[in-house]
Amino acid sequence: MIQELFYHKSLEYLHVGCEKPHAYFIPYGNVNAAKSGNRARSDRFLSLCGEWDFRYYPSARELEDFTSADAVLSPADRLTVPMSWQMALGRGYDTPQYTNVKYPFPVEPPFVPDENPCGLYSRTFEMDAATIAEKNIRLVFEGVDSCFYVYVNGKFAAYSQVSHMTTEVVVNDYLTEGTNLLQVLVFKWCDGSYLEDQDKIRLSGIFREVYLLLRDPIRLEDLYVRAYTEAPFASARITAELTLNGAAAVRYELRSPCGCLLNSGETRVDGSGELTFSVENPMLWSDETPNLYELYLSCGSEVIRQEIGIRRYEIIGKVIYVNGQKVKAKGVNRHDSHPQLGSATPVEHMIRDLLLLKAHNVNFIRTSHYPNDPRFLELCDRYGFYVCDEADIETHGMQPAGNWDQLTDSPDWTEAYLDRAERMMERDKNRACVLMWSVGNESGIGRNHCAMADYFHSRMPGCFVHSEDLTRRIFNLQKENNAEKLAALRQDIIDLESRMYPSPAECEQDYCTNKSVTKPFFLCEYSHAMGNGPGDLEDYWSVIYRYDHFFGGCVWEMTDHSVDLGTPGNPKYIYGGDMGHAVNDSNFCVDGLVYPDRRVHTGMLELKQVLRPVRMSGVDFEKGSFSLRNYRYFTSLTDLDLYWKVEKNGKTVKQGRISSLNVAPQRSRRYTLPEGVFAGLNGICYLTVSYRSNVERPWCDFGYEVGVEQFRIPTEGKCFELPVAPMVRAPFFTETDRNGYRVHCGETVYTVDRLTGMLAGIRDHGKELLSSPVVPEVWRAPTDNDRKIRREWEPIGFNRMNTRCAECRLMSESAEEIVIETDFRVAADSYRPIIRGTVTYRFTPNAGVVLSFNQKLIGIGKALTLPRMGIRFEMPEGTEKLSYFGCGPMETYEDKRLAGLVGIYSSTVTDHFEHYVRPQENMAHVETRWARICSEAGHGLLVLPAEETDSFSFNCSHFTPLMLTQTAHDYELVPKKETVVNVDYRHAGIGSGSCGPILQEKYRLLPGDYQFAFRLLPVKGEEA
Repeated sequence: MIQELFYHKSLEYLHVGCEKPHAYFIPYGNVNAAKSGNRARSDRFLSLCGEWDFRYYPSARELEDFTSADAVLSPADRLTVPMSWQMALGRGYDTPQYTNVKYPFPVEPPFVPDENPCGLYSRTFEMDAATIAEKNIRLVFEGVDSCFYVYVNGKFAAYSQVSHMTTEVVVNDYLTEGTNLLQVLVFKWCDGSYLEDQDKIRLSGIFREVYLLLRDPIRLEDLYVRAYTEAPFASARITAELTLNGAAAVRYELRSPCGCLLNSGETRVDGSGELTFSVENPMLWSDETPNLYELYLSCGSEVIRQEIGIRRYEIIGKVIYVNGQKVKAKGVNRHDSHPQLGSATPVEHMIRDLLLLKAHNVNFIRTSHYPNDPRFLELCDRYGFYVCDEADIETHGMQPAGNWDQLTDSPDWTEAYLDRAERMMERDKNRACVLMWSVGNESGIGRNHCAMADYFHSRMPGCFVHSEDLTRRIFNLQKENNAEKLAALRQDIIDLESRMYPSPAECEQDYCTNKSVTKPFFLCEYSHAMGNGPGDLEDYWSVIYRYDHFFGGCVWEMTDHSVDLGTPGNPKYIYGGDMGHAVNDSNFCVDGLVYPDRRVHTGMLELKQVLRPVRMSGVDFEKGSFSLRNYRYFTSLTDLDLYWKVEKNGKTVKQGRISSLNVAPQRSRRYTLPEGVFAGLNGICYLTVSYRSNVERPWCDFGYEVGVEQFRIPTEGKCFELPVAPMVRAPFFTETDRNGYRVHCGETVYTVDRLTGMLAGIRDHGKELLSSPVVPEVWRAPTDNDRKIRREWEPIGFNRMNTRCAECRLMSESAEEIVIETDFRVAADSYRPIIRGTVTYRFTPNAGVVLSFNQKLIGIGKALTLPRMGIRFEMPEGTEKLSYFGCGPMETYEDKRLAGLVGIYSSTVTDHFEHYVRPQENMAHVETRWARICSEAGHGLLVLPAEETDSFSFNCSHFTPLMLTQTAHDYELVPKKETVVNVDYRHAGIGSGSCGPILQEKYRLLPGDYQFAFRLLPVKGEEA
């Protein structure tokens, strides 16, 4: 048996045969190649990515002695590197497992199961004798989960762990001329797995790139670049600490962001040395102005290129400043996640993510919950993102195991914690984008976090250290008035207060107006974006903008994590539990602003509008003027044009453009539209303004809309025009029998069932327009953010309500109006009614039927809110055309509507559906004035409010709320042929309650008296 295969079971061995951590850089053979910034163009870089031989062993006991020269191994498969081995679906290499908190193995640190799966990777590469003799050859792994042993030509070369960090091994002593065999044995678990309990799909293998670096014998081993500047930022000083493994001449060039040579020369360095450069009138780095200077260092035959951002991060009076300006973190949390490759993240994938975020006005990324690929931070430097660089540490599973602080406060684990801190900071210390360094996520508190923070502060004086765990503990102890435990905490190790998921009101009360808080406040996680959500973004940002010391926050999270079982163009996304694991957290990983393939959710569109760089206020409709405020901090709005239009009843009547908005950073300016632009208007009128880019950028084309706003224009007179011209229908009379009332209105017959009291039929010109009665509806298919509240809804039967008719009666009949009235109750089996009400049906010859509800919501038990209050009905097969005058075209709700605009929209019912990975409520539209659902010939129903001043919310699809509730995956949905229509007086808000605060009261439906009315009007094509 292989003797050294015990390192992964012991805290004494973190790395064996590995080089010390250092800054990330790539040597090039000449300056021109270095200028590309693309390591693939370096002749000193040899990628080992591609197809490797792979053997999977369900247990280490089945491992073959692959180091023996005469070993005959079992046949190998082929596996792509980088890629998580579980993602080779169907090959039997284990299966992806999603668990949020609980460890996927028994908790007995540092021990892991004896039945520990492992994978043996093998490949060959060529090396000539001269290169072996003349170069220092380094084998580099940028990410391997969870630990690995390296063998070269059958000889043990190294062992390492820390899944998301770089490992370098000098392999000269193991190489031979010609073909060389590289073997990497990866174990699924090691002692370090206790520190890697991140909320993600658990995957294994070589998931980041592997390559060889051919270094000179005397070379630059490390580089630490720092830029110093201060107000008024007229000059800057750059220092570069050089560490060589010997003595050599180093030639240098410093170039400006525009490529101009600023300084050059040569110096001799013996072991270590320092270069110092003065820069006059520096071009500062920020998220808006990602200016990067370039330092070229030539040592021997190597050229190193280092990009440098000159910026100043500081805290003044508990406010975070960048380059002298108060700024906000408009951020997201981001995991490495790919639906086909697992944790592997190709550089093109990183760029796509960053361009997507930039296009949606995001400027901050938290690398939850581990350091990303080193090139990711280079890209953040280039595109302009602030970063919270988070150590590869989470021990959340220790909480349910009984002691969350156990590892973080154990001296036995100090070296492991410090190792992760050192490896992260040393690799990323030259990145301008890193604004804060995090000791990890959800890992309790203790001496080891203190040791990490001390390392950060000593290695980089003035840096910001982040720990949500410590902030939360301090807050809880303060609430308990536990002075003794508070005094025992080292509160000095963090530079800002950080929390997860307090409500906007709690943020304001506990931190923003709390004078005892002396540090900046930051939400490392807020607005859980799971499924149809989040629904509370604007509420948070109204507080964030109000207080300078509220730095901002990071939405949880960017991406839905999922495994794709489908085919190209036909994905089948699965989640926790779908692979049969007993320990799983279901779809809690499907919680992003974008789908696994990066199609945007409506939540991302909402975030884009909340974070728009310009906002309009102070609209004076009499003078035609308004104020624009620039929410940027460093640049004007001259790169944006404002396009405006006045819409009457959904149709544009006036429009124009204001070119190149000349508004300085954090300033406001008033503009005036042409005289009389709002004069003489009636109907439903809106001013819509669109802010569009007048330049091309990597993330947007010319004309790209960076934000949009809409304002209701006060008008008098008739509210809105119908999309059809109502016709007087005669004759007009009622037939009555024991089954019901039939109201004849020309070629239309309405049927009210006397047994149920419900409107059961609308037959128009011989065609029945209803496939089911019109019934009261309180249920919505729970959104992912209803994950907790549905536990209150379902036990008391909100999902299985019945409507009982207490009495149905004909109230009056005349040539102008026929009135039928029904007293009804809404209740679930075994429970008392929650609604007692009356619905009045008013039929007129030319206006269809008005359903007026006067009802009392008696009680909702312990539930926080009723899901919705309205009606539901179905229409027959072929009812596929949809048009509406409402807030769209994306779904909109009371607390999630900034991305929507009131207008006239058209769609098919089939396309009018948001295909969330787990089916749920979707595609409602608030502030709707009319909705027309009809056949291809235009025959169908027009839904209206009873009063022109009112509006409603509606959605329609080929699925009932119960169908969506009972289906686990989108790809399992089978649509009905009929069209299901929901019309709501009110629909409860979306919120972010899956992992956030409870829904705010203003968005709830609470017990009380409710009156509302809808009109249903049959329409035909010739009436359109």
